[in-house]
Amino acid sequence: MSRPAAETRSQYDVRLPDAVRTAWRSLRRSGLVAPELPPILFIAVANSTGFWWGLGAGIMVLGCVVVMARRQGWPKSTVIGGAVGLTIAATIAHVTGVAASGLVADICLDLTLGGILVGSVAVRRPLFAVLWNLVRRQPPRRSVDPNARAVYNLTTLTAGVALVIRAVALGIVYLNEEPVAWLLIVRVALGLPVTLVVIAAAYAAGGIQPKHPEPDEG
Repeated sequence: MSRPAAETRSQYDVRLPDAVRTAWRSLRRSGLVAPELPPILFIAVANSTGFWWGLGAGIMVLGCVVVMARRQGWPKSTVIGGAVGLTIAATIAHVTGVAASGLVADICLDLTLGGILVGSVAVRRPLFAVLWNLVRRQPPRRSVDPNARAVYNLTTLTAGVALVIRAVALGIVYLNEEPVAWLLIVRVALGLPVTLVVIAAAYAAGGIQPKHPEPDEG
């Protein structure tokens, strides 16, 4: 006899609040937002006072991230991410002569990752399902519970669309040559929320436990 629809839905929906809380704790523990600060401060200062002042401000903020990483026990990837982000932003700004161009890399990265996530759902291979199978060292399964497949599709699509929205919003402001202040406001306003959505969606997908066929009785 089939399981009631409400019971089947609750089996998967109940994990969403837990996924959001876990994602938030992960952000706080790892300082995942910290790497975004050096390039943002660099762009803000470089736009108003010049490239080298902006670079100095970015390096100072990066130094603060290093200190905080040691005190809070953040992973080394937090500092490396901040250094890489600052280097890319400063290089692009130096080559183009426009401080705001430092965000072009963020726009391209979000579009690329978002496109990959959405595309994986379109070809019926949601990326979160693939990644969690790798983490669990499980072979890809041709036959997947329809409800689990729906959750994999939904979480992967949600993360992909969130990244695309952030990239498009930044791209529109950048291409319309709006003031840098507006560009930074959009970047900050969508930075943490979108990151939280992506990580929460990944954790929600990871909460799905694959079902193995039950042995025949008798």
